[in-house]
Amino acid sequence: MSFLRGSVSYVWCTTSVLGKGATGSVFQGVNKITGESVAVKTFNPYSHMRPADVQMREFEALKKVNHENIVKLLAIEEDQEGRGKVIVMELCTGGSLFNILDDPENSYGLPEHEFLLVLEHLCAGMKHLRDNKLVHRDLKPGNIMKFISEDGQTIYKLTDFGAARELEDNQPFASLYGTEEYLHPDLYERAVLRKSIQRSFTANVDLWSIGVTLYHVATGNLPFRPFGGRKNRETMHQITTKKASGVISGTQLSENGPIEWSTTLPPHAHLSQGLKTLVTPLLAGLLEENREKTWSFDRFFHEVTLILRKRVIHVFFTNRTSSVEVFLEPDEQIDNFRERIFLQTEVPLEKQILLFNNEHLEKKVTPRTIAKAFPITTTEQPIFLYSNDDNNVQLPQQLDLPKFPVFPPNVSVENDASLAKSACSVGHECKRRVDIFTSMDILIKKGVEHFIEMLITTITLLLKKTESFDNLLSTVIDYADVVHSMARVTKGDQELKTLLTALDNVKSDFDGAADVISQMHKHFVTDDELNDQWNSSMHGKKCPCRTRASAQAKYLVERLRDSWQHLLRDRATRTLTYNDEQFHALEKIKVDHNGKRIKALLMDNVNPTVAQIAECLADWYKLAQTVYLKTQILEKDVRDCERKLNGIRDELYHVKSELKLDVDTKTINNNNQLAKIEERNRLRVMQQQQQEVMAVMRTNSEIISLLSKLGIANGGLENS
Repeated sequence: MSFLRGSVSYVWCTTSVLGKGATGSVFQGVNKITGESVAVKTFNPYSHMRPADVQMREFEALKKVNHENIVKLLAIEEDQEGRGKVIVMELCTGGSLFNILDDPENSYGLPEHEFLLVLEHLCAGMKHLRDNKLVHRDLKPGNIMKFISEDGQTIYKLTDFGAARELEDNQPFASLYGTEEYLHPDLYERAVLRKSIQRSFTANVDLWSIGVTLYHVATGNLPFRPFGGRKNRETMHQITTKKASGVISGTQLSENGPIEWSTTLPPHAHLSQGLKTLVTPLLAGLLEENREKTWSFDRFFHEVTLILRKRVIHVFFTNRTSSVEVFLEPDEQIDNFRERIFLQTEVPLEKQILLFNNEHLEKKVTPRTIAKAFPITTTEQPIFLYSNDDNNVQLPQQLDLPKFPVFPPNVSVENDASLAKSACSVGHECKRRVDIFTSMDILIKKGVEHFIEMLITTITLLLKKTESFDNLLSTVIDYADVVHSMARVTKGDQELKTLLTALDNVKSDFDGAADVISQMHKHFVTDDELNDQWNSSMHGKKCPCRTRASAQAKYLVERLRDSWQHLLRDRATRTLTYNDEQFHALEKIKVDHNGKRIKALLMDNVNPTVAQIAECLADWYKLAQTVYLKTQILEKDVRDCERKLNGIRDELYHVKSELKLDVDTKTINNNNQLAKIEERNRLRVMQQQQQEVMAVMRTNSEIISLLSKLGIANGGLENS
C-alpha cells in the first residue's frame, strides 16, 4: 500500500501528518519540480458533505488575503486520485502555537519577548483580515503557525480558514464554528450546550477567541477551567457568563467546588510586572461577555498599538536583586520613568540612585530627554537602581517549586509518558530558576562594580575640587591682606572685620572637609577598600556563574526530555515486549534520578549560594551607602564653601573700590586747598603790583603837572 499521494505539481506522504481538523488533514509534501517543502491540506468525506458555497469559502478567503502574518497560499489543485481539491501552502517548520504551548518548557507560558511577538503578529494578521471584511471564526493556538524565515526570524501566521467568511463589522451570522474552549459564551451555549437561543453573532466573537488565546500564551493555561474539563460543560458556561467585568480567569479546583476568580495574571506567568500591568486590561476588554461593554476590533488594534510602541527600559533593583521592566511612551521623560520605578519598587523618586555604565543616569539623560532617546538597555546591560535610604538587601520571594511526579512500579505506557512530561515541566522550571539566579549573580557583581566606579569618580572629582578651591582660597586671602593694608592707611579697617572673620570660618570649614575628602580618597580610591571588602566577602563562594550551573541544568533537562521522548514512543507502540519493558523501566529510573539531580542543583547548590551572596551584598552595601551619603554631604559642604568664598571675594572687591574712592577724594580736597592758597598769593601779588603801578602813575602825574606850570611861567616873561 502506497502512502504517497499527489497533484499536478506536488506530492505528499500521508504518514507525514502536520495536523488534523474537523474537515481534513495537513501533510508535509514537496514541489515535484523544485523540491521545495510545502504543507498540503486535504479534505475528508465530511467536508465534502457541506454545501458547495461553504466548501468554496476557504479557497476564496485564501485567495483574497496576502500578508506576512497569514500563511501564504501557493496553489489550489486537484488530487490525482479524484479525492477533490487540495490546498498547498508554505510550510511553517516551527509547528503550531498549540504544540509550542504543549511543550513542557512552556507549561507556564511563553517568555515575555515571545509573547509580545505573538501579540504583534496576531494583531497584524487580524487587522489584514478585517481590512478585507473577513472573520476567522476559529481562532486558537492550533491555528497560529510559527514560521522561521531564511534569516532566522520568527514570524507567527494565521492559518486554517475553513470557517472564515466575509462579514462586515456589525453584520450578523448564525452558523456555528470554532473550538469550544475558545468560543464566545453565546456561541458556546448554542454550539456546545445545544440550547436554542434566538441570537445572532457578529465578527466581534473573534475578539473573545483572541483573548482566550493570549491568556493561554501568557500563562500556559486556559483562563476558564471547570473541574473535569470538557466533561463539565455547564459549569464552563456558568464561569464565562457569571464572571464580573474585569475578571480574566475562573478556575474550579474540585467537583462542585467554588470558582476562584482573578482579575490579574497568575504569579507563575513569565511576563514582567510592567507588562502584566498593560496586558491585564487588554485581556479584560477582550474577555468581556456583556455586549454593551464588548470591545470593537478598532479598540483592540488601538490598545495593542499602544502596548507595542512603548519603549522598554530594563532596570536591575540591587536592593531586591530583581529585574524590573519599565514601559514608557516614546515621548515620556525621566520623571515619568522614576514614577514607574516607584510603582514597581516603592523606592521614592528622591531616594533613587540610577546608574548606567558607572555614571549617574542624569549625566546621560536630561530632564527633557524623551524615552525614545534614552540609552539602549538589555536584561544583561540594565540601568542599576539603588536606594539611598534603605541599605537592606533581600532576595525576591520565590514561588513554591512544583513537585516531581512519582512513577508507580508497574508499567503503564499511557500514564508513564504523562508523568515523564510532568517531570520535564518541573525540570524546565528548575532550569529557569537556575538561569535567573545565575543572571542575578552576574548582575549583583556588575552592580557592585558600577557603584564602586561611581564612588571613585565622585571622590576623585571632590579631591580635584578641593585643590581648585584651595588655590582660590589662597588668592582671596592674599587679596584680603592687600585690602586690609589699604584700610589701615585710610583708618577704615573696622569695615573689614566681619569679612575677615567670615573668611576664617570658610577656611576652617573647608580645611575640615578637605581632610575628610583626602582620607576618603586614600581609603576608597588609592587603597580600594570597598573592592577589597567585596572580594574578601565573596572569597570561596561557589557562584552559579563560575560553577556553570546553567549549563548543568541544561544538560539535565535534555536528559529528562530524552527519557520523555522514549516513553512517548513506547506509548505510540502500545504493546511492549519483555526487553522493551526493561528499557521502559530504565527510562523511568533515569527520569527519577535526573529529576532529583536538577532539584538538588537548585535547592542545595544554587539557592543557598545566592542567599549567601545576597548577605555579602547587604553587608557591603551598608558601608558603600554610608560612603555615598558622605560624598553627598561633602559635595554640599564644598558647594557651600564655594558659594560663601565667592560672596566674600565680591565683598572684598566692593570694599577695595570704596577705599580707592575715599583716597581719591581726599587727594582732590588737598589739591583744592593748595589751589586756593596759590590763588590768594596771586591776588596778593597782583594787588602789590597794582599799588606799585598806581604809585608810579601818581608820580608821573605830579611831574606832568609841574612841567605844565613851568611852561606857562616862561610864556608870561617873554610877553613882558
